[in-house]
This record gives sequence, structure tokens and C-alpha cells, in this order.
Amino acid sequence: MKSAENRNPLLGVGTYAGRVRPPFDRLLSMARPVVGVGLGAVSWPVDLVAAIVTAVLRGGRMPLLVSGWQCRRVQRWIGFGQAAPPAPTSVPRSVGYLLTRVPIGLLAAVVLGLLLYGCWAVVAVLGSWLFDLHLPVADSVATVPVRSMTVAALVPVGLILLFLDLTGIAGVAALDRLAAEHWFRPTRSELLQRRVEELTVSRHDLIRALDSERSRIERDLHDGIQQRVVALGLLVGRARRQLEPQQAGSALLEQAQREAADLLDDLRDVAWRVSPATLESEGLAAALHRLAEQAGTPVTVHWAAPTRLPAAVESCVFHLVSEALTNVARHARATRTDVRLDGPTGTASDRRLSVRVTDDGVGGAVPRPGHGLAGLTGRVEAAGGTLSISSPPSGPTRLEAVLPCT
Repeated sequence: MKSAENRNPLLGVGTYAGRVRPPFDRLLSMARPVVGVGLGAVSWPVDLVAAIVTAVLRGGRMPLLVSGWQCRRVQRWIGFGQAAPPAPTSVPRSVGYLLTRVPIGLLAAVVLGLLLYGCWAVVAVLGSWLFDLHLPVADSVATVPVRSMTVAALVPVGLILLFLDLTGIAGVAALDRLAAEHWFRPTRSELLQRRVEELTVSRHDLIRALDSERSRIERDLHDGIQQRVVALGLLVGRARRQLEPQQAGSALLEQAQREAADLLDDLRDVAWRVSPATLESEGLAAALHRLAEQAGTPVTVHWAAPTRLPAAVESCVFHLVSEALTNVARHARATRTDVRLDGPTGTASDRRLSVRVTDDGVGGAVPRPGHGLAGLTGRVEAAGGTLSISSPPSGPTRLEAVLPCT
């Protein structure tokens, strides 16, 4: 089985499954920056023309296209496998990058010109030394045969100049890469916006996972525990019928049967509140009316035009109203609660539903971390909506949520 490529950071030698990479591959990897710098050296006039044309015409997509090509060049030939800069989308930043590229391209042209001149000088010296050829170097023609001592003296000088020129190419490549990173690296606001979008998506995923887990718990309660409680009640009833009413233990069995029946009712109520089957089968309107019937205070539900909504929206509204009615029953000491839904209204791409829950209780409801109202705020915001709570000390308390339905 082939293993992943291992690279020795000290030697720069890559291995495949324990064997050294072929020398050709190493030479190719060393030549890549030279090719990248060379492409940048011959393309800087295009950068300058694109910047000037954009300044004269005051717009256009030409700088975006040219800077996009330059970014791909840097990533492929100079980036050494690093992540590519993001695609340029701003014309001013693209123009700034192209203007920065002009002096870098000129410097690359000078460095590569010196390298080519040095290579030509080596060919001229070797041709004169080995074959008595007189090739032009600079503005003169070598007329004196090159001797071995001269070649021996020129070798260290040539190696030093070659090292300096290759160092210059590496420096130009680094400048090219830094310019692309500077002009197209995401700004702080862009990074924050991207982070907000990622967190929003993760919160949506979390809410969907919670709803899925609620449905699973409801199925487990309905298909498992409830059935066992029903079987327990039947067994207790059967044992009670087999005993005479006057026999000892009959009263205890009767009490046990009542407790089993109460336990079954409680389990059904918990399972319904966790994930009501009515919400999935009949829709939000039926589930809200069922909540109103089970509430501890009189509740009136107003929805002029009930309609089916996306499952995430229906689940959010149901739990919002359920938590609000639970708080009213526990803390508000209210005599009346109104639940009003308006919508969904708006355009096809921006439909919104408004939900208001109002009671005439004592008020003073304050969202606290870890409590129900704070959890409702997080759930509504995760669904892309907003929740406002008004609860003065003397009442009334009003919860108003606006949720997107697209």
C-alpha cells in the first residue's frame, strides 16, 4: 500500500514509501520558482496597461481578470503548494495589486537578465577554452584564447555570482508572494463576517440536530416506555380482578393501577411536548390549539390564515409558544393569554411570520442565562429571527418574534 509523501525538512528530500524521490523531481521543484518569476517578469507590462485602462475608463473587469491570473501564477509556481489567495472581487484592490506588481516585475526582469547574461558568459568562456570559438561577450569579442588558469580563476567567481543571482530570484519570488497575500488576504471585517456566517450555519445545524433528537426521544417514549407502562397497567388490573374485593392487597393493586394510568398520561404529555405528532401530521395551527387546551390559564389563539410552514419554523414557533405558556402558568398569575400569528407576509424571497404572546399577569419577566427565555432567544436567533420581550413590573408581558419563512 502506498504511503503518503514524507518530507525531510532539513534535507528537502521527499520520499515515497521509504525511497528517495527521483532527482528529476527535485530539479523540477527547484525550477518552479524560476518559471514563476520569469512569467512575472514578462507579464508586468500587462499589469501596468490594465491599471491604466481601468483608471482612464473608471471601471471594468480587466484588472480582476489580470490579477486573478497573477494570483493563480503565484500559487502554482511560487506558492510551494500553499493555499491560493481568495479570488479578487474588488477592483480598487486589484488595481493596487497590479501597480505593486510593476516594480516587482521590473526587478524580476533585471535579475533574470543577469542570470541569462551569466549563462551566456559561461558558454562563451567554455567555447573559447575548449573549441577556440570567439563568441561575443558584452560589447567585445574574445580574441585571446582562454587558458586553463583563467577558467580555474573564473569558476569560484561564477559560483558566487550564481548564488547571488539565485538568491535574488528567491527574494523576488518572496516579494511576489507577499504582494498577493497583502492585497488579497481577507480583511478583519471579512474574517469576522465569514466567522459569523459559519457560526450561523453551525447554529442552524445544531437546531436541526436537536429537533431530530427530540423526534427520536418521542419515538422511544411512544414505542418503548409507554408500551411497557400499558402492559404494567394491564397486568395490575388482571391481578386485581383475580382477587376478591375483600381480600388483602386488592386496595393496593387498585391504587397501583391508578398510578400506572397517571404515569401513562404523564408520559404521553411529555412525549407530546418533546415532539408533538400533531405538529408533523396536522401542522402548526392544530398544535397551538392543543397547547391552548392544555394550558393552565385561558388561552386564545388568533391566526387569520393558517398555513403550513417550513418544519424548522413550525418547530421554533411551537416551542416558543409552549415555553411562553409554561412561564405564564408558573409565574405570571395571569387570567388571560393571547397568542397571535400574522403572516407569513412579504415577497417570495423574504417571507416573514410574526408571533406575539401577551398575558395580563404581574410582569417582571427577565431573561437570565440558563433559563427558558434566554434559551428561546437563542433558538429564535438560530432560526434567523429576532425576539423582543417587554415585561414591566406591573405587566403585561409581551413576547414578539419575527421569523423568516423562506
